[in-house]
Amino acid sequence: MKKILSLAAPLIVSQLISMALVLTDVWMMAQLSMSDLAGGGLGASVYTFVFLIAGSTVGCVANLIAIAYGQSVARPKFGLKQVRLAVKGALMLAVLLTVILTTAFVFAPDFLRVAQQPEEVIAVAMIYLDTLKWAMLPTLLLLILRGLTSNYGDAKSVMIMSLVTVILNVPFSYWLAFTLDWGIAGLGIGTALAATLVLIGYATWVFKRPVYYRFAPWLHLEEYNWRLMLPLLSMGIPIAIAGALEMGLIYGGTLMAGFIGVTALALHQILLQCLSFTWNINFGFSQAAAILVGKEFGNDNLIGVKAVAKRSFALVTVLSAVLAVVFIVWPDAIASLFQLDGEGEHALTDMLSSLIWVVALCFVVDAWQLLAINLLRGMKIVKLPTLMTAIGYWAFGLPAAWWLMARYELAGIWGGILVGLAVTGLLLLAQLIVELRPSKTLKDNVVGIG
Repeated sequence: MKKILSLAAPLIVSQLISMALVLTDVWMMAQLSMSDLAGGGLGASVYTFVFLIAGSTVGCVANLIAIAYGQSVARPKFGLKQVRLAVKGALMLAVLLTVILTTAFVFAPDFLRVAQQPEEVIAVAMIYLDTLKWAMLPTLLLLILRGLTSNYGDAKSVMIMSLVTVILNVPFSYWLAFTLDWGIAGLGIGTALAATLVLIGYATWVFKRPVYYRFAPWLHLEEYNWRLMLPLLSMGIPIAIAGALEMGLIYGGTLMAGFIGVTALALHQILLQCLSFTWNINFGFSQAAAILVGKEFGNDNLIGVKAVAKRSFALVTVLSAVLAVVFIVWPDAIASLFQLDGEGEHALTDMLSSLIWVVALCFVVDAWQLLAINLLRGMKIVKLPTLMTAIGYWAFGLPAAWWLMARYELAGIWGGILVGLAVTGLLLLAQLIVELRPSKTLKDNVVGIG
């Protein structure tokens, strides 16, 4: 338990800090103008979707390093080489994806026109995107360093790195956007500048330490080969698809809320922020559990994998249940945080109170499905879980949301989201149990990168 919590705590804080970074950018967009908020929000959504592809593939390096770390217990020379190759493969893939995906932003205006977005909003979105895209490569490279340091017991440095990013981003973006009057372009440049400076500082700190210097990407240059990217792609593409499917469930619910009315859509956005808050906590925890499972998997220790899985599920269930109770018991605090009602009014607060219990149940099942899929990724099992997410989210979640919306409006939409998350969680849990049955052997799945 202590090992999981000590690794999870810094990663959870890091996720929450990243969420704070997004909120500060949105706040500054609102201070510029409503058109900047609309266009910047649209541009941020496009960037987030594109980064999902890159981050899902490059971010898999943490799982590969964890497995290689486990392999190094029995075969030190082989395992350390696997870590080295994973870092090199991730570096090559980060550069390649940055070139391809940032170039693809040229087609973003056409895509947004197909989505029937106003031309003035598209223009603002592209100003923001054209500057924000320079943050992609340093952010991907930071993901690689994060995967390396988390596996070697320096998760606290990840938390500090995330905090420094916010500390730099806020004044840089504010100064560029408001003092220099660069507007929304300044926000994008500020984010890119902060990410670049943090990358330089963090990389310097990492590779000055002997434990990490042996994995420096400028050593053993003869090892570079395009095939080093294949393990990341084989894991990352299914993970990216699974992420896109989950976004489809959430954004599908957003479209349905828009059918009901403006009030329902506004409340839906607030409820999404609540789910996002707990998701970031559970994601940080799941990352820690996946790293520990990857190490046991690499060491071919099925008993160790089972122990981490059982303890993780116990902890994440308690954590998500506590969060659910807090949200159910104190809905007024949430309403006041978002300033839903004016003085003497409480209609929207009452609506939130009647909905929050459904969303709170989503916290628990979302935690289960998020942990289960990350544990499976820790064992390099990604294809079948992706199919299960398609079944849970799209075959059950979206139809249930549509059917329940007709009867219960916004509560029905969230009921459908709950169904989608619950079905996905149960399917993934069943798959995890199958993979951990006593007759299962891990040796055939533990292979090298190059």
